[in-house]
Amino acid sequence: MKERTYVCCDLKSFYASVECVERGLDPMTANLVVADPERTEKTICLAVSPAMKALGVPGRCRLFEIPKGIEYVIAPPRMKLYIDVSAEIYAVYLKYVSREDIHVYSIDEVFIDLSGYLKTYEMEAKQL
Repeated sequence: MKERTYVCCDLKSFYASVECVERGLDPMTANLVVADPERTEKTICLAVSPAMKALGVPGRCRLFEIPKGIEYVIAPPRMKLYIDVSAEIYAVYLKYVSREDIHVYSIDEVFIDLSGYLKTYEMEAKQL
């Protein structure tokens, strides 16, 4: 049996990262949560930025669970935007690999069979 090489691309804190970039913020340093501010403080955050996670804030917390003293931006969810950005990222994958070698798992995760591309690009999977 021929050995295959797969890579999983899981976009980091996707919704929160998209919202940060849209605001000109660095997702790795900006404190941002994606949640509907029109709801109560019991609303669940759809995502928190990597900076918030680094402060110990879990990804699917409720607004009232965010520790007092942490300043953050609340971004209302914009699903159409996330779908559009996901499609743009998928288009980047297609510049390098065939559609048949990409398995979309979710809006921010894909598995790609790199087996036929490593020799072509003369790279190891991690480099590619």
